[in-house]
Parts: sequence; structure tokens; C-alpha cells
Amino acid sequence: MDNAGQAAVTPNVSLTIDTTSGSLLHRVVGYHRKSKREPSSIASVALTSLLGVALTYGPLLIASLLSSWPVAARTTELRLPFLYDWNVAFMFLVSFPALLALTITDQEVLASSLRRVQVDGIVSVSDNCASSLSSFWQKRFRSINFVAQTLGIGIGFLLAAFNYIAYTPKEVGFWIARDGRLLGVGVVFLFCIFLFYSLIPIYVLRSFAVSVFLKDLVAHAEIHMLPFHPDKSGGLRPVGYLGLRNQYALTVCGVNVVLLVLISRHYLNVPSSLYGLISAAAVAYVILGPLVFIGPLMPFRTGMLRTKTELMSEVAQRLRIELQRLRKQLTSGQITKEDEELIDRLRKVGAVINELPVWPFDAGTLRKFLTAYVIPVLSAVGLPLMKSNISAVLKWLAS
Repeated sequence: MDNAGQAAVTPNVSLTIDTTSGSLLHRVVGYHRKSKREPSSIASVALTSLLGVALTYGPLLIASLLSSWPVAARTTELRLPFLYDWNVAFMFLVSFPALLALTITDQEVLASSLRRVQVDGIVSVSDNCASSLSSFWQKRFRSINFVAQTLGIGIGFLLAAFNYIAYTPKEVGFWIARDGRLLGVGVVFLFCIFLFYSLIPIYVLRSFAVSVFLKDLVAHAEIHMLPFHPDKSGGLRPVGYLGLRNQYALTVCGVNVVLLVLISRHYLNVPSSLYGLISAAAVAYVILGPLVFIGPLMPFRTGMLRTKTELMSEVAQRLRIELQRLRKQLTSGQITKEDEELIDRLRKVGAVINELPVWPFDAGTLRKFLTAYVIPVLSAVGLPLMKSNISAVLKWLAS
């Protein structure tokens, strides 16, 4: 096939977007301009997660071993030793590394998703429009990254200060302080808290900005869904993965809230204001769960509905024309077999169009979302029951 023929059948990947402009996090880790690189492997994501552990839990463990408190023994003064604190362990062994990996790889996942839907011919954007969108949104993401980083630093300091106030009093019995004074391990802990809560606004604002960008993209693009595409989403399942990533981030944070409640109630004597904060976090999770999944997908739902409506209208108009023509031929009896076959084909085409999906995800993706969404809820119920059952068994064995 000659070059002209290849150009005719190869979809044009005209839109590329770099969301890392101005992002210090992506540049420090080396994940800037990922659209020019191959998508990262599982190994590179694992290395990013290990980096998160090395920045937080590793120094915490070393500092706790050097602390004046025992790491695994409770005393009258130490209600919660370091190795008993499963909330902190999960936060810096799972939540922070996962959130760091999701944040750092969001650019390449977005670029990969956009490329796939363009290569498959599902989304098409003119060259001029693609250039305009790319230029405009790169500048906007630069401003968004600056705001997110500034906000992250402020929230990080604020939450570190709140943890200092909540956990340093002598009566609390937390492992970061002794006799009401912050220990060296406490300084490391507050630094880790700062890192964790600084990262959350960056991830949230970037995810929100991606949703707005996708809305702008759909408004200027043409969507050509394929009824029998193998992904069972009209070819748009790569976009559905963006929402699923957001739910994964929210899930690990939700599990952390559950562990915080259990650890605080069982071991510590903390201010009542902490439980108010925990309750607010639980309500926020219930509300935000569906929103963070649906948010990036809503623009494509609008575009898919628009495309489906247009296709149905075209078939309906053609069917109307044919029925009007056949109506005039009824009196003369000139209706042929070809006329019947044409009407039958139009009805079949209409049935195929009616089966087009209106969400960019399939049943499997929806099941993954629901599973991730209910994990914190189930853990909130299951962990206390498990704990009570274990306690009952231990008492029965001791009797």
C-alpha cells in the first residue's frame, strides 16, 4: 500500500497534552513530558511506590528504634507504641505510596488514553483545534499545578500542626511525644504527615482539572462510537480507567480513616474534635466516591448521548422518507421485495444504534469501582467484628 493509502486508513493522533508544566513533583521524580515516552511498566510504578515508603515509613521506623519509647511494648504512659499503630503503617506503606504513584503517572495514563481513542478513530479532533487545545491547557495546567502545590504546602502545615496539638499532650500516650514534649521520632512523623496531606490537594486539583479538560475536549471533538468494539464501551473504555484510578485513591484513604477510628478508640485518649474530623471524612467518602469515578466520565457520556441521538435521528429520518414513499405506492400495489428489505435493514441499523453504550465503561469496570467503593465500608464493619470474635476466642481458650 502506498503512503497516501496508509494515511487514508490510519487515524490521525492530532491531540497530545502535557499536564506536568510547572509540576515540581513530576520533574523531581522524572515523569515530566511522559507523552513523548513509552507508558511505564509495572516495575516503574513499583519503584515509585517504594520511593514513597523510603521517604516516610523507612525514616519513621529508624527514628522509632532510636526513640526513648519501646516500639512494641505498652506501658502506663505509652498507650500506643509505634508498631501497634496500624493506621500510620497503612498510611505510609500503602496510602502515601499509592497516592504518589497515581499522581506521578496521571500524565502518562491520560496521554495513553487519548492516544488509544484517537488511534481507534473513536475521537477525532482537527489539527487546528488540537493545537489550540493543547496550547491553552498546557498554560492552564501550569497555573493549576502552581495553585495545587501552594495549597498543598498550606494544608500540609495545617494538618501537621493539628496532629501536633492532638497527639503531644501527656495524657494521650502517643509514641511521638513523652511528658508532653515532642521527640525526634515525632519530628519525623510530622514531616511525613506534611508530605501526605500536601500530596492530597495536588492529586485532587489535577484530577478535577483533567475532568474539565475532557469536557472541553468533547465539546470540540467528534465521537465515532463502534457498536461492536471489543471493549464493550464503544471504544472509550480507556477513558473509563481514569475514573477508576480516582476511586482507587479514595479507597485507600477511606481505609485509613477506618483504621484511624479503630486505633484512636482502642488505644488513645484524644480530643473529641478529632472524632468530628473523622465523621466529616466518613461523610465526605460516601458522597465523593461516586463523584470521583463519574466526574471524568461525564463529558464523554454527554458526547456519547449526543452521537447516539444524531445517529438515531438520521435513521429515523431515512425511515420516515421511505415510509412516505411506500405510502404513496400502497394504492397501486407497487411495493417490492427490495422495499421490504430496505425497511428491514433500516430497522436493524436502528436496533444496533440503540444498543450503543452511553457510558465509557463496561460491566467489568463498574464491578471494580463498586468493589473498591465498598472496601472501606466493609472494613469499618468487619474489622471490629473480627476483633471482638478474636477477643472472645482468646477468653474462651484462657478459661
